[in-house]
Amino acid sequence: MNVPSEGSVQLRIVRGLVDSLSLYEITDYELELLEQGSPSSTYFNFAIFFISIGLSFLTTLLTVEIKSVYLFSVFTVLTVIGVFAALLLFQLWRRTKSRTRDLCKKIRARVPTAPISEPVGTPEPQGGATESNG
Repeated sequence: MNVPSEGSVQLRIVRGLVDSLSLYEITDYELELLEQGSPSSTYFNFAIFFISIGLSFLTTLLTVEIKSVYLFSVFTVLTVIGVFAALLLFQLWRRTKSRTRDLCKKIRARVPTAPISEPVGTPEPQGGATESNG
């Protein structure tokens, strides 16, 4: 037993009991994947950016009479690139948005979901919380 030294403060610990606790073991590879996060939000942000560019230039092409062939070509190319890049990035976003979610489901699937019986002889505390002095 630890004897408090002079000048130290004893902490009061209040603990609320839970009925069960699940521990999930993961591999180093899975931990690295979770640390990296998903690039899907970046794909989605750039998809929104490019669709905005493409639709802005398309609106300009449809509403303004452009007499210069060179300027019309530039606007047309920017419209096509913007819409194409947006569609490509949107497709990448749809494919990668669920990778982290699928990894978490895979980890959670390792723990059985069947109810575990109550331990015999464990008295349930009155009031739901226990106190201890450290």
